[in-house]
Amino acid sequence: MPFDLIVVTFGFSLLTPNVYRVNVNLDRTSSGFCIGVQGTIYEAEEKLREKGRLFSFGDVVHNEVEVKRLEDLGLVTVDEAGFKELKNAEVLIRAHGEPPSTYRIAKENNLTVTDTTCPVVSRLQRTTRMLFELGYQIIIYGKQTHPEVIGINGQCNNQAVIIKHADLSYPEEIAGLDLTKKSALISQTTMDVPGFYELKKNLEKLFAEALSLEATPWMAIRDIDITADITGVRPMPTLVFKDTICRQVSSRNQKLHDFSLANEVVIFVAGKKSSNGQVLYNICKDANPRTFFIEDIDEFQESWISNSDGNLVENVGVCGATSTPMWHLEKVALHIEQFAQKNSSH
Repeated sequence: MPFDLIVVTFGFSLLTPNVYRVNVNLDRTSSGFCIGVQGTIYEAEEKLREKGRLFSFGDVVHNEVEVKRLEDLGLVTVDEAGFKELKNAEVLIRAHGEPPSTYRIAKENNLTVTDTTCPVVSRLQRTTRMLFELGYQIIIYGKQTHPEVIGINGQCNNQAVIIKHADLSYPEEIAGLDLTKKSALISQTTMDVPGFYELKKNLEKLFAEALSLEATPWMAIRDIDITADITGVRPMPTLVFKDTICRQVSSRNQKLHDFSLANEVVIFVAGKKSSNGQVLYNICKDANPRTFFIEDIDEFQESWISNSDGNLVENVGVCGATSTPMWHLEKVALHIEQFAQKNSSH
């Protein structure tokens, strides 16, 4: 007598006659911590093992589940007011980086700093300082309240013009622009590449119109060009840009797009505060409308992985942001697997 048996697999096929199969595909190549966040978590764990207690200025990562895990190990998260009150303590600077004012306060309060600023962010901060010292108006493609942007803005005396909307649709974002001043466009490392180049094009047009000139492309610069200007070897043009978006992050975009297309349903796991999470979720959602955002398994809705006929789908993809730990993705995938096994139709 023929029968249906549901088998849930973790990214591989189990070929059995008369089997109804649900594949729970866990993305291990384009999801999970980026190198910068990996370094921060590693250092935090090492310090906690050594000291038993460590203060983090702001969430160590934009993932509430991971923050809670580290807090259970002795990590204490403090806000700006709490940080200013700390004395003679061990403090972690997270991957997002910090403005110079944070290090001044740490020195004044005799704080021992473990600096885990992502190397990509550190280079961006250095670039910003040098451009500002050369007299450039700094324009940042990014989100004003994002900690990385706050750190970058601190490198130029908090005088940067910060633009989130590449189409220049928010007048208040460009109100501070001096269209007669030499300017340099850079980006928060986790912003999207198409948006950055759309903003560049729109700024080229805006500046040209203000000066009654024909719009011309701004010059792409490298660190060597900045050094040449600083040393007087070769001056840079008045309008320049530097693509400072992290390619380890942006390269995930196409891969997650393809991953989403390959699955009937996608469960995207990230912290609600994660900027990168929102970007990657939208990429998945655009590729596959049946993409659902959760922070933890309690938000998972069982109806998401069922078709209109009540049967479970054949393929469920689980993926996440650069701030989502792999252990958490595995936990979500296992939860879905167990639900599918329990609710299979025989």
